[in-house]
Amino acid sequence: MMSNSKARVVIRSFILLSTIWTTICVTTVMAQREYTVVKPRERAANETVTASRKASVGTKGVLVVVLDPIIAGNVAVYDSKGKVVEEGKADGESGQVEFELRRGQNYSVKATFPGYLSARATTGAIRASNTIRIKLNAQYARLELPGLPQDAEVFIDDKLQARADQKEFVLLDNLVPGNHTLLVRHPEYNDYRVPLGNLVAGSEVRFFPIKTILVRVAKLTFEGPAGANILIDGAFKGRISNSGSVQIDYQVEQAAEHSISAELLGYQTWSIRQLLTAGPKTISVKLDPIVTSAGVTDFFDNLSLWESPPEWKIQSDARNKRLEIKGEKIGYVKGKTYRDFQTNFTIWLNDGKGATWVVRADSKGMNYYLFHLSGPSSTNATRNRFYTYLVRDGGAPVEVSTPIPLLVDLNTKTSYTISVNVQGFMVKHTITSNDTGETNDLGIWTDTTDTKEKFLYGTFGFRSLFGESFIVDDFSLEPISVK
Repeated sequence: MMSNSKARVVIRSFILLSTIWTTICVTTVMAQREYTVVKPRERAANETVTASRKASVGTKGVLVVVLDPIIAGNVAVYDSKGKVVEEGKADGESGQVEFELRRGQNYSVKATFPGYLSARATTGAIRASNTIRIKLNAQYARLELPGLPQDAEVFIDDKLQARADQKEFVLLDNLVPGNHTLLVRHPEYNDYRVPLGNLVAGSEVRFFPIKTILVRVAKLTFEGPAGANILIDGAFKGRISNSGSVQIDYQVEQAAEHSISAELLGYQTWSIRQLLTAGPKTISVKLDPIVTSAGVTDFFDNLSLWESPPEWKIQSDARNKRLEIKGEKIGYVKGKTYRDFQTNFTIWLNDGKGATWVVRADSKGMNYYLFHLSGPSSTNATRNRFYTYLVRDGGAPVEVSTPIPLLVDLNTKTSYTISVNVQGFMVKHTITSNDTGETNDLGIWTDTTDTKEKFLYGTFGFRSLFGESFIVDDFSLEPISVK
């Protein structure tokens, strides 16, 4: 038979190994998520337990109360009249607590622990050493949340359960077994939501300090027209819902000004500079509708209708005035905004290199569609082809479609009528020889890029793409009603 001293060594060694194994498991789990789930160790049926001390006087004996599972439960000892004579708390590592009691007396013992049903046992007559084992049955699961911001609210399955006080700690010991979701909410931090999985009775969910998980944010509520896109510092952050608002958590390390804008098809872009700090803020978005302009007609007596570069010149002869286009800078009809429209104009290919025009240019001439008709003398593009480009933020033109071969015979002596029909994201072109009356369909190009909605409004213009010089006359533009 094993001696008492050897039994104590075996028990303590087993507890130590269990603790080490639990620590290893917890470390592994925490590397994967912000919490770990543990359950107190159940005792072996034949586990030997002895008192760690002897009674201080001969008239007393030592009662060893052993809890199963091993938990730091509260233990109260009652005499035969039901009066509490001793109270103590079991050691968290051994689940054991000891009392000195009068020999020969009978006592009852009650053990309690949050989340467990209380349990009782009787001692029988106390001798020099008595041991009783009390089995507690788990009823609930426990949740430990350390390191919470003060006043943080804790929700289980979206129902408020607790609010963190100055101790920044919340313990919930009454979770009904099953699947649950935790939500931690604070005015100055992001909402933290995580599923807790299928919890069994007696299990404990232990979190890292929550402040190491949360991020300080400005909790922004935008109120405005449904469908408006909200951008902060140029990056899309959310869209106003049909209810007329959207909530956005925006991370802020410290108070700082940020650019906030809203975009909605059919409206002018709205923008402000706003100081953002951690906490709630409501921002009202006010969008003004884009008003499309009336049509224009120009026979180029002068350039009063145009925002024109210095290279543009009015050519005059005895019968007519015409516009000569030179230079790579864009010129456009000023103060006008169109969505869908039909435009017609006549061109002559002065040097045979081609002609270039601009569709839906923004108010600064930085973003637009660009179409180039490559002439018979072109040196920078394949001759007698029709090219489509996209210009963003004043950058270099980006080719966005396969060049279309021309069936009409281009030359420097003939004039050509260009017709452009713009509807939605589609642009249709035709070219007609004014000598032969032959019309060539240049196809329909449809904008399918991610930025297409930024090009739904703008004005019309011209520029030289590859150093070409060409003549324009008989310009007309009429808006098409959007149904």
